[in-house]
Amino acid sequence: MKKGSDIQIPDEWRIVVARNFEEIEAIRPIWEQMQRNEPLPVPNADIDRYLSVIKAIGDDVQPYVMLLEHNNCPAAMIICRIEKHQLELKLGYKALLKPRLTCLTVVYGGVLGMPASQECALLIHHLIEALKIRQADLIQFNHLRIGSTLYQLARKIPNVLTRDHFIKADPHLRIEIPGDIDQFLRTCSKNRRKHLMRYLRKLEDKYPGRVQMVTYTRVDELEEAMNAAARISSGTYQDGLGHGFVPDARMRMLLTVAARKNWLRFDVLYVDEEPCAFRYALNCGNTCFGMQTAYSPEWREYNVGTLLFFRLVESLCKDSTIKYFDFGFGGGEHKEWGVRECWQEASISIFATRLYPVIINILRSSMSSLNAGLHYIVQKIGSVGWIKRKWRNLLQAKNPGSKCRVGR
Repeated sequence: MKKGSDIQIPDEWRIVVARNFEEIEAIRPIWEQMQRNEPLPVPNADIDRYLSVIKAIGDDVQPYVMLLEHNNCPAAMIICRIEKHQLELKLGYKALLKPRLTCLTVVYGGVLGMPASQECALLIHHLIEALKIRQADLIQFNHLRIGSTLYQLARKIPNVLTRDHFIKADPHLRIEIPGDIDQFLRTCSKNRRKHLMRYLRKLEDKYPGRVQMVTYTRVDELEEAMNAAARISSGTYQDGLGHGFVPDARMRMLLTVAARKNWLRFDVLYVDEEPCAFRYALNCGNTCFGMQTAYSPEWREYNVGTLLFFRLVESLCKDSTIKYFDFGFGGGEHKEWGVRECWQEASISIFATRLYPVIINILRSSMSSLNAGLHYIVQKIGSVGWIKRKWRNLLQAKNPGSKCRVGR
């Protein structure tokens, strides 16, 4: 047996770690085959998208990909990167502390091979060993499905000082795309259809023949799409929180790779050539994955975000290769469409057994406990929705964005 500090690895098992582009390219065939075999493959675990993120970020990130072999045959893979990560210790939306740590980040969907309990334990213990030899300060599992074997072991294996104590569950929603839009509408509630038709008529009556959805898919269209999205995002509360659309080198490289793989779908709703809503998505396998969306607050009364999504679904109904639209993480009334599948996911952190990471974990747990208590109180008095609206309006007021038009 090969013996680590906390776990004995049987001789028939071996872990190989790829830490540079050459070593990753050497395992490309294994990686691609494993992802093809996944029941629910996701874009973030694609090797080309992974490499494009590493290259776009540059010197501040390092690749870290673990391949688990059983009797010299590939058994499982876990796709990570080592990067500087700024934790936000928040009270509500307000960040009180922003400590920076070196993070071993497991990308979303980056556990391939459908590992069973033994394989998951070996992978987790190996990641913890990386913390012990100071390769990172914490491990971040990005949205594991609650109840999965990896999720359960990631919560059980770490000791009490290094484990995550307050797990925030997020709903993950996807809807089925039927063969035509009328069939899709029949799966929506009567109230949903009524409101949708009302907003469609309102916008078309006000701007007859001047409403257009443009879909960008090619590399030579990226600048126009990115400029429109940046214009829309600049006035939103997401931008005020630091989560708006940023047309930087990283985004440009991600979109370029997606366009070259024929994945890219970038929809922008224009009214009188003014961009008012956008949605960026990736067609991967039989699923269209929504990556980012926003609408200009100036067009709120027309519910342009909902109208753009309706036009998107209308377009997807004509694509026989797409069976689902995946909203990603988080709930919201705007996601209550059609025939829905929903499951719960949560991100999990494991901190290193050193003084600074342990202190950060204690502070983080304390803030999470306080937030949970405050949320319980405002929920009891029925003020959650009101507080969120006021906070978002405040962020939008502080970040009004440019009033200039983006030419097309």
